[in-house]
Amino acid sequence: MVRFLKTDLLRWGMSTPFIKSGMEDGDTITFNLYDYLAFRLWDIYGVGEPPSCYTIDKVVLQLHKQNVLDNDINNAIKNEVSNLTDEQIFLEPYRKLAEIGGFDTILTVNPDNFLERAFEAAEIPVNESVNYSIPLPALDQDRKQDLALVSIYNLMGNIQGYNFALTEEQSLEYLHMLQKGEDTVCKDLFDAIKDKAILLIGCSFPNWFMRFFIRIIAKERFKNGIKTKYVACNRTLQDIELSYFLEHNATQVIRIGGPSVTLEGKDDGDKVYRDSIEFIDEIHKVWKEYRGEIVERIRFKEKVFLSYSWGDKSVVERLKNEFEKNGISVFFDDDAIKTGERYNQTIKNYIKNCDFFLPIISKKAIENKDRYVYDKEWRSAIVLDGYKDSSYIRPYIIDDTPPTDIGIPEEIRELNIEKVLGLDNFGPLVRKFIKENELTLLTSEDA
Repeated sequence: MVRFLKTDLLRWGMSTPFIKSGMEDGDTITFNLYDYLAFRLWDIYGVGEPPSCYTIDKVVLQLHKQNVLDNDINNAIKNEVSNLTDEQIFLEPYRKLAEIGGFDTILTVNPDNFLERAFEAAEIPVNESVNYSIPLPALDQDRKQDLALVSIYNLMGNIQGYNFALTEEQSLEYLHMLQKGEDTVCKDLFDAIKDKAILLIGCSFPNWFMRFFIRIIAKERFKNGIKTKYVACNRTLQDIELSYFLEHNATQVIRIGGPSVTLEGKDDGDKVYRDSIEFIDEIHKVWKEYRGEIVERIRFKEKVFLSYSWGDKSVVERLKNEFEKNGISVFFDDDAIKTGERYNQTIKNYIKNCDFFLPIISKKAIENKDRYVYDKEWRSAIVLDGYKDSSYIRPYIIDDTPPTDIGIPEEIRELNIEKVLGLDNFGPLVRKFIKENELTLLTSEDA
């Protein structure tokens, strides 16, 4: 979805019928992205009367009849989407999907880059997207996938890639390419989703295409399949035959924008969501509640202080989340300390009172000894460490910095420095930390 000020739409010369087709909310009007792009394409290249219905499929087919080249159409789409600001894009549903833990592989069928922009806006690290195209791109053999990060596969191409599908015929070719699965890039996808449940959200495929798409992605027959399959799409319930087919062939249909009555006329009691966005809001809410319960369930007495360079924030924040998920309280300067506070008595008290001080070593942290984290936090911890019976400093290296690097303070180099090899090691690292340091589990009375 995209939204614009009504005054801007009028200034750009948008027709009154098109403006009225959007959802008006005060001074802004919201459109389906692809309805908006269809209008813009016709505005740029169309001659004569536009198609009776502004769909991207019909507009592109009409432009083909007027000898407009695919390359020109694709470039226009790229420009329009790239020029949209985060304020004009309704990014919130994408951001919530990005935040939900457990979705380690996301397949998209839209050529926009909204999902990638949502991860970036939420400052959540993600693997570089795989953008399919026709012909298929060669898979970069040096491409490194971090198993702890989400992987995004743009199955119908992407504006950041070579080309993409806009019409149903083009989408069918992309699906046929996936069905053959002969290329390394296709095998990479199917390896990633092997033995995983499938949840489709917001797809607007027609009946025949939806059946074909699920069959190809699942790589098993509908009837006797072992994969769990869910469909949460706005238009599925509007197509009674499609809904009936899915529900009677091992696929659960989430009731979105449709009746709570089955084809046989029985009320099944399932919740009916207004649209896909409301469904995303719901699963995001449930995930947050579940995550909170996990954090509350297990608690350890000990507290740790994570000391890191600001340039490593996104990585260390994941480490912080892993500690908290395992019930360990963390002092983290972007979370526990008020904005604007720097090295003062509050920080000193945190460093003094924590049970373990964890300097996170990287090139960014040691390349400049005048940096705050190096000169203040690490030095303070080293001084305090000298008054303890045993060292409370537990250093970790998160890049290829050697543990003997002279940029690391000598007092820390003399300790056992553990090297973290990729974000997928954060879970085992924290569990090992708990075991080796014999942390004290709090009872309900202690808590």
